[in-house]
Amino acid sequence: MKDFLKQALQKVHDFVNGHEDSIPEKSDPLIARLEEALVKKTAVHIIFAETSFTGDIIKYDTDRQQIIVKNFAKNVSRIIRVSDIRRVTFVPSTIQTAQKRRFKKE
Repeated sequence: MKDFLKQALQKVHDFVNGHEDSIPEKSDPLIARLEEALVKKTAVHIIFAETSFTGDIIKYDTDRQQIIVKNFAKNVSRIIRVSDIRRVTFVPSTIQTAQKRRFKKE
C-alpha cells in the first residue's frame, strides 16, 4: 500500500511540475520489436485497439510515435499509434514469401 501511495504521489508531483512520460514503460519491448522488424525488413502481425493488421513496416515516426504499415498486396496502408499497440509478432518467412507470391500473380 505504501508503494502505491508513493507512486501516486510521484505521478501527482510530476503532473504539477510539468513532467510527462512520453512513452509508457510497457512499450519499450514493443518499440524494440518494431525497430528490429524495420531493420530486418520482416513482416509483422500487429494487434492494436480492437483489430489487427499484417504487413511490412514502411516507416516508424519517432516524433509522432506512430508507424505506417502496408499489407502484402501493397494496396492498403495503416497508420498505427505505438501507444495503441498491444502485441507485435514477426510473420514467418515462409508465410511472407507465399503471400507475396500470391499477390504478385493476381
